[in-house]
Amino acid sequence: MHWALRREELCDPGLCPDAPEEDGERCDHCPLDRLDAAQCAEKGLLIRRALDLMGALKLGVHIGLDEIRADEFCAMLIIAEERDLLEREKSPTWRGRHP
Repeated sequence: MHWALRREELCDPGLCPDAPEEDGERCDHCPLDRLDAAQCAEKGLLIRRALDLMGALKLGVHIGLDEIRADEFCAMLIIAEERDLLEREKSPTWRGRHP
């Protein structure tokens, strides 16, 4: 989840010395490819369901707790914590304390 929210920090094909010459192509060991593969695996699909549930709730859809699986609820909590951490990392006071 951490890197899914920070995807743009994983790789810049323009700066990667191993990237092919074609614009935007990735190298053979690109971390973005590994992230994409993980997002299509079972845990990645769980995160996608949790994000969909969070989006539905934000839109005002009424979903009872008994309609949310335990693993989806845990994933929702982790996503919320990671989003909060990302926001704190982006704040000027965080950057002043952590180079």
